[in-house]
Amino acid sequence: MNHFVSFMKKKKEMKRSLDNDNEEELGERIAKCCFDKFNELSARGKPSANEWTHLAAFLSIDCSNNQIDILSLGTGTKCLGGQVEERGTNGCLLHDSHAEVIARRAFIRFLYEQILEYNTNNQSILIQQKEKEYIWNESLKICLFVSYSPCGSAAFLSDPIKRPKLEHKSLNSSLYFKPGKGHQTTSLSCSNKINRWICQGLQGSLLDQIIIKPIRLSSLIIHSNIDLSSIFPDVSVQSIDQPFAYGPFSSQRVRPCSMSIAWWKSLDVSSPIVTVDGHPLGQVNKLRHKQQYASPIAKCSLFKLYLQIFDNLPSTTTTYAQAKQLSKNELTKKFFEKNDEWLRSDPNIFYSFSLVC
Repeated sequence: MNHFVSFMKKKKEMKRSLDNDNEEELGERIAKCCFDKFNELSARGKPSANEWTHLAAFLSIDCSNNQIDILSLGTGTKCLGGQVEERGTNGCLLHDSHAEVIARRAFIRFLYEQILEYNTNNQSILIQQKEKEYIWNESLKICLFVSYSPCGSAAFLSDPIKRPKLEHKSLNSSLYFKPGKGHQTTSLSCSNKINRWICQGLQGSLLDQIIIKPIRLSSLIIHSNIDLSSIFPDVSVQSIDQPFAYGPFSSQRVRPCSMSIAWWKSLDVSSPIVTVDGHPLGQVNKLRHKQQYASPIAKCSLFKLYLQIFDNLPSTTTTYAQAKQLSKNELTKKFFEKNDEWLRSDPNIFYSFSLVC
């Protein structure tokens, strides 16, 4: 009993430590940590002098000492069009390469690696409950940093005059398609996607079969000159002043960078993953739809890690769609009941692939 009381007292002290830290100061410190990590990465894939990009990062904050740890990072502004021949059906290409989506894919990759290496990792952000069941370490809060107002509702609210010229077709008052290269995309805006992550958790429908409690976002830190709480009502939102040096804030940076960068904590800073038009930079055309040459954060690559964990499933006949259907996340069901106009990719086209040995 005394042990329990001591534990609860310590937990309250940890929470109080985080709450008492000046919120504005913490937000600016988070931004600086993200910028510093980006600067540590090799130059490959970064914007040239006349280009700009957006940056997003997932990070943990230790409730006991407010230590910030960058878990994943992404840059990018591009999307593939919605045509089947452009998107591909083997899970090889990244359809959406906006910074927030790249950062989340890198975060999911990091989670898989944490699970697969759990017995050799003494500092895991996950805690094992039993075989193939894990939970997030609740002594850590997880935050998302974004260097620019996320496309969609947040971007329109930030700059209602300028942004409609640059942004995307509205489906209704709250859902937006992203602009694409060539044909219209079928990717919903980052504002929409972030709200879905806030509701369902960050882990996705494959990992939530292994991580048995949803990983809930604690806060959202955005470089913006206005309060965006109305766009993201179910999470703490903080606007910060510190601009991203590679963002669209300079008269010299006149066009978006075509490349995207993905990095996660177990990856060396000298070797981030760089993609362009949804495939690894420098890849020849004939390899772009071959799974063994796909980006490590592509659907097929993450699916391969999933099947390494669930080794009882036949890897060559189990489809990605079948694996997704095994998810029992009730928050997903509630989300779609509440958002019945939400658009989903046709699973019979884009999720019907299996791994090719």
